[in-house]
Amino acid sequence: MKRWTMFLTLVLCVLGMIALTGCGGQMDNKVGGKPARTVSVLFALSSDSWQRNGLALQGALEKNGFLADLRFARAAEEQTEQFRQAVAQKPLAIIVGAIDGDVLKDALAEAAKQNIPVIAYDRLIMNSAHISYFVGFDSKEIGRTQARAIERALRLKESAGSDNIELFAGDPRDHNSHLFFEGAMEILQPYLDQGRLRIPSDEKSFSKTATNDWSAENAKTRMNRILQLSYANDRPLSAVLSPNDTLAEGIREALDVNYSGKWPFITGLDADPEGVRAIAADRQGMTIDKPPALPVNECLRLIRNIEKGQTESSEIKQNNGMRDVPAFLCKLTIIGKDNLESVHWAQ
Repeated sequence: MKRWTMFLTLVLCVLGMIALTGCGGQMDNKVGGKPARTVSVLFALSSDSWQRNGLALQGALEKNGFLADLRFARAAEEQTEQFRQAVAQKPLAIIVGAIDGDVLKDALAEAAKQNIPVIAYDRLIMNSAHISYFVGFDSKEIGRTQARAIERALRLKESAGSDNIELFAGDPRDHNSHLFFEGAMEILQPYLDQGRLRIPSDEKSFSKTATNDWSAENAKTRMNRILQLSYANDRPLSAVLSPNDTLAEGIREALDVNYSGKWPFITGLDADPEGVRAIAADRQGMTIDKPPALPVNECLRLIRNIEKGQTESSEIKQNNGMRDVPAFLCKLTIIGKDNLESVHWAQ
């Protein structure tokens, strides 16, 4: 990983050790001299975006008088153990960005027995009746937005001919990955049916395009294979559907080694620093910013109501296979070369 990510990870580890000290009893914790309630925040450690969101949520909670027990995990089993430890501490609530919701099922049931509300953050946890709320973004719309960007960049509506495209999807354990792909294919499938778009690799299903662990290295390996097998003899590649900036980075690295044609339009998500810099250098076509302040504020409002013993309703529900979960969806920001200067970390 890049030096910036390594440094931030080290900082987060230190913060995590600090947060873990003195968390044994709720009434011993004080903020401003008053007893404080702990909110457990359990996030994946798979991208810069999760780190930004975790730190922003921790800061907002502590600024408003709560103690935030922020923990990151690289593996589902590690996160499940963190979840069980959080339940044992009986926090006011648990906010979780799940690595693998299926692995968390038993731990979620333990939280329900203790009447601990669980807020699914950014990733809706499927097939559990124990999710109180979902806070995040419209994942299908994210996929549609990425596909519409390709549609505009290749002028698919206006021009004839045929363009080559390759498709990438995210980790199959992440429900968002499926929704991103479904949303994108709503826009792209008609062009594939018409022959306006072609996939030379013939890898077009979710199972064929999924990328385990949201790994840039896995994306790079697959892109290298595709280029070597399907893009010999200077076959042009017009676009790559990448579901986020992490995978886009691996895709770019493969293109650098095994592709000499006109640079394709590559999509992204999360407005990670590397993705933003790639847009500035014309090596990525777009990304989508999910500003942490928006879901953080929604979570903070829900936590305040939970503290008061109030439940929250929402006109928007997302079905997770077991129940209709009240959902609070935030606005997306599309970033391309035309509005790049408005992104502060691109300066």
